[in-house]
Amino acid sequence: MSSLNVVASTPLLITSGAAILATSVALLPGHFARRHGPTLVSLAGIVAAIVMSVVLWGDRIVAFGGGFRADRFSLLFNILFLVLAAGTILLAWRDPASVDRRGEFAGLILIATAGMMLVVGAGDLISIFLGIEILSVAFYVLCAIEIWRERSLESGLKYLIAGAVGASVLLYGLTLLFGATGSTQLAEIGPALAGTGLTDEPLVLAAMVLIGAGLAFKASVAPFHMWAPDVYEGAPTTVTAFMSTATKAAAFAAFLRIFSGLFPDIQVDWGIALAVLAVASIAVGNIAALVQDNMKRLLAYSSIAQAGYLLIGVATGTIEGAEAVIFYLLVYGVMTMAAFAVVILREREVEDGETIQSLAGYARSRPLLGAVMTVAMLSLAGFPPLSGFVGKFMIFGSAVDADMTWLAVVGAVGSIISLGYYLRVVAVIWLGGNERTLPHRILGVPAAPGIVTVILGVAVIGLGVFASPVIDVCSGAAQALLAP
Repeated sequence: MSSLNVVASTPLLITSGAAILATSVALLPGHFARRHGPTLVSLAGIVAAIVMSVVLWGDRIVAFGGGFRADRFSLLFNILFLVLAAGTILLAWRDPASVDRRGEFAGLILIATAGMMLVVGAGDLISIFLGIEILSVAFYVLCAIEIWRERSLESGLKYLIAGAVGASVLLYGLTLLFGATGSTQLAEIGPALAGTGLTDEPLVLAAMVLIGAGLAFKASVAPFHMWAPDVYEGAPTTVTAFMSTATKAAAFAAFLRIFSGLFPDIQVDWGIALAVLAVASIAVGNIAALVQDNMKRLLAYSSIAQAGYLLIGVATGTIEGAEAVIFYLLVYGVMTMAAFAVVILREREVEDGETIQSLAGYARSRPLLGAVMTVAMLSLAGFPPLSGFVGKFMIFGSAVDADMTWLAVVGAVGSIISLGYYLRVVAVIWLGGNERTLPHRILGVPAAPGIVTVILGVAVIGLGVFASPVIDVCSGAAQALLAP
């Protein structure tokens, strides 16, 4: 039995404490404390948690009797979640979803982040499930936080129903896995299943099917994606941006923890099943995105297609595949957040700013924001030398190395199809009609969200041009994941 070793969980504890403090600060008297206190406390907590994640960087540290791990894999994802959380909080500056409920908004963002950190650092099945439920409950409330909007309430309700179904399926699968191995500890489950095939153990087969389906719900993988477009469209855009990036990263980290980390010996069995899901996601996401007129729905279907590309790396079951998935999750988070950031800023200027038509000619009036959206779209499509190209090249290359060339071909074809809607957005913002001047002008572009948007655009380019050191870090994270 491992010692308590609270130090290993310091980033998680700091994030949780900052969530409580941010919510409490909003109750203090005074305009400044209510309006700016939660934001400042949240950002301070995020910075402290990132610093501790860097300090703990190194060999694996096991805490809480094996229920929590701090290694390069979990710490790298901690930093990703915290950066995305900071970006979301800054993008929500003066946003209607948080301006009157800033304490609740900032607190829930940090609670969701803490749940994600628990998922990636989990050392047993119970911790994985608890982490997923913590982040899910926070997002149920965040999606419906604009209680004066019917679509926001509808979004929260739909996500609650879909999330409950996904959680039930996942929990049933984890229970069957416990029944098959007699342990919830990840360190004990792997050796217990060594040399076991899925066809030899029906209980393990059922567990893997249910766990895969449950995680596919959270990652919006087809055919478990039906909730994503409606929820993404109805939720506040700042919430959608965080949910589409950080939640997907947490779900795929769980995929890697369970499938690649526990079942390398039976990859031949589950690899094909995940490959089929990858093909379905690539096809459904890319084809459905071609006919969307709403940017949030377009990015929702884009995220479904991107989930298919990520599943290719998971399906290989190799360390190269895990490395590619980790790198692409970093890239995906940045480029998708950048695209949503431009939509968030446009929504502040016009009433229907989330539609593609509202972006017509936008780049001519705001060329810097137009450049950010262009870079994000081209990177999502996989244009070199942007980071999206590097990530896809690594994922498709891992499939070829694992003798799954056909899967790489499907991914390449899907990328070609995606040009139809990614380039459409680029054409609209640069070549569309004159910028629309609608009667209901809302807000200008605040400094904080504008700066964050530009930084995200620069990061999309930087992760491609200077990919080598980042890939080295991802390689260390993948090795920590697959270490016994």
